[in-house]
Amino acid sequence: MISSTNLKVKAQEFLKPLAENLGSVGISPNAVTVSGFILSLLSAFAIGSGEILAGALLFGLSGLCDTLDGILARVSGKKSRFGAFLDSFLDRYSDFFPLAGICHFAHTNGDSPLLLATLLTIAGSYATSYARARAEALGVECKVGLLERPERFFILLFALLTAYLFPALLLLAVLTNFTAAQRLICAARELS
Repeated sequence: MISSTNLKVKAQEFLKPLAENLGSVGISPNAVTVSGFILSLLSAFAIGSGEILAGALLFGLSGLCDTLDGILARVSGKKSRFGAFLDSFLDRYSDFFPLAGICHFAHTNGDSPLLLATLLTIAGSYATSYARARAEALGVECKVGLLERPERFFILLFALLTAYLFPALLLLAVLTNFTAAQRLICAARELS
C-alpha cells in the first residue's frame, strides 16, 4: 500500500489544538462526524450541478471533519464503540456522495467514459472496504493493498481541484479494484 502513516501522524499533530478547542466548547466527536457526512452530501450536489470547485472545497472540508473526529474523540476522552461504528458507517456514504455527483455530472454531459470510470471506482472502493471488514469478522486481519481510503481521498480531491476528472477516475478505477483483488488474495490465503 502507499503509506500515508507519516502524513496521518503529522495531520493529527497539526489538528490536535483545533480538536482540543472544539472539545473545550462542548462539540462532540459524533457531531463532527455528522458534519463531515453533511459536507460530503453537499459536495455531491455541487459536483453534480457542475460547480466542481465548490464541490472540491466541500469535499475537502468533509475530509477535514473525517480526520478531526477521531482526534477529538481521543483528546476529549469521548472515544466510544458507537462513535467508532458511526464514523465507519457514515464514511461509506461520505465516500459515495462525491462519486455519485461525478456520475450525475458525467451523465448530464454525455461523458460515458467518465461515468464508467466513476462506477468502477465506486465498486472497487466498496469491495476494498468490505473485504477488510468481512475478513476481520472472520478473525483475519486484511489491511493489505495499494490504495486505502486516505489515498483515494487525496486523488479524488486533486481531480476535483484540477478538473482532471477522467484521468484521476480512471486511475482510481484501476487501483481500487486492484486493491480489492489484493485483499481477496490475502483473505483466501489466510482463510484456506
